[in-house]
Amino acid sequence: MESTKKIPSDKIYNELENVLKFYSFKNSTLLSNFLRYIVTETIDERQQFIKEYSIAVNALSRPSHFNPHDDAMVRIHAGRLRKLLTEYYSSDGKDNSVIIHVPKGGYVPEFVHNNKMRSPDLPVSTNKTSPVITVFPFKTIAHRPDLEAFSQILSEEISAELSRFQDISVIGHFSSDVIAKINENILEAANLIGADFIITGHIQIISNKLQIRVNLIDSSSGKFILTKLFTPATLDDGIRIQNEIVKDIVASMGGYYGIIFKEMIKTAPSKIANNSVVLKAICSYHEYHCSYSIENYATALSNLTEAVELAPNYAIVWAMLGEMQLASIALGLDNCKKTIEKSSHCISKALNIDPNCQQAWYALAIINCFKKDQDNCLAAAEQCLKINPNSSGIASGIGCVLIFAGYFEKGFNLLENATHINPAHPWWINVGYCYYYIHKKEYQKSLYWAEKMDFNETIWDSLLKAVSLSLLSEDAKAKTHLNNLLELQPQTATELKETLSSFMFSDEIVFRIINSLKRIGLKNDF
Repeated sequence: MESTKKIPSDKIYNELENVLKFYSFKNSTLLSNFLRYIVTETIDERQQFIKEYSIAVNALSRPSHFNPHDDAMVRIHAGRLRKLLTEYYSSDGKDNSVIIHVPKGGYVPEFVHNNKMRSPDLPVSTNKTSPVITVFPFKTIAHRPDLEAFSQILSEEISAELSRFQDISVIGHFSSDVIAKINENILEAANLIGADFIITGHIQIISNKLQIRVNLIDSSSGKFILTKLFTPATLDDGIRIQNEIVKDIVASMGGYYGIIFKEMIKTAPSKIANNSVVLKAICSYHEYHCSYSIENYATALSNLTEAVELAPNYAIVWAMLGEMQLASIALGLDNCKKTIEKSSHCISKALNIDPNCQQAWYALAIINCFKKDQDNCLAAAEQCLKINPNSSGIASGIGCVLIFAGYFEKGFNLLENATHINPAHPWWINVGYCYYYIHKKEYQKSLYWAEKMDFNETIWDSLLKAVSLSLLSEDAKAKTHLNNLLELQPQTATELKETLSSFMFSDEIVFRIINSLKRIGLKNDF
């Protein structure tokens, strides 16, 4: 770490002003005062006076009898401050020459030179923007023409349906040289064509029973990532069997909750870091949807912002960036009116580049929900699903959005079908289920989905648990979660209605949610 003496105080003051112009700080007077106080004290070499008590009294307007042993206010706000600084230096401030850092375990800031600034002469690899999947022919153990025909059609259909996913590349047809190599060694064949993953399998008859085995293999290690066995009685209804297998395989492998991207994220050093900014951005987006944290959100936002700057012709990253900007509102991280405008620009950019980009239509449905445009929300949702109905992650997201937009049964049915095909789903889908069951006044089911969240860095975890328990008259448990919510987001009383109403159409349900919290002690500051 660089000391303050190596960075002139005027540069530190300039950086402080840059940070305080960031929308999240402009919307939080408390955190702005907190940061200004500790930075100023440090520059003036009064670090020894930066204690919980002095911060509370001098920056946070607490009374002189404030007792830090009984009140965790400063510690809570320090955690929020660190998160906002991470968000800022992952987005607007990523190229600033100076970084203000507040280490955990203390309140004295450190000022460091940003050694991660991107050189304008640094070459950018954009040659590989998505994982490459190859579908090799399925082997038929018994030499029967009907099995061989079924095998060929199955391989082609899996290839065709996987190719609908715009964030993966599929190879399904091969030269004679590659086919010869496939028969010798499938790993060498995959490496020959540059594939990251192999889908293959076999079809056989054992004791007069048909067995169809489908395998997903990591081409670099030979590891079996997924294997599925299908046992239809006969091939008499070949088209139906083929459609069922293809739907099952494609839904479980493709999309941001499919196993391909899960595996990509796990093997990030070998398959992501040395490839393009586009692939890196897409994988960080997928990781955010798999597991929420402030860090994952900030990383995805930063990587997507970098990707559109360095590779501006990829519709999918523009669409993902637009969606992530909207997420900041729903997560209670941002209430800036310009966010929807910025998001709209990204989504329009994506659709101009590629009018058939499913991710862009998905983001358009979401932004129409935020704009309270119910008809266009539905129209965008239907177009999105038409492009690729087997994308279970996007289908579940669309179901959730339609529930928020007031299409309760249509959205719920989409959610149910998507999660039935692929039980894994984006973490925030639980919010849609809770909202639906609060609408139906089935509060025990709402609590069930709230308890499945387990993401304590987001307001939705404690909020939905507190609401569901309050509506079930389990007040003691509800108050515990309300207290957790207020520790995480002290401005809940003043900001909750705006956050809920930003994308939830039903004023009656918003009122019921807020009223349930007021009943257990939330102050009436609306």
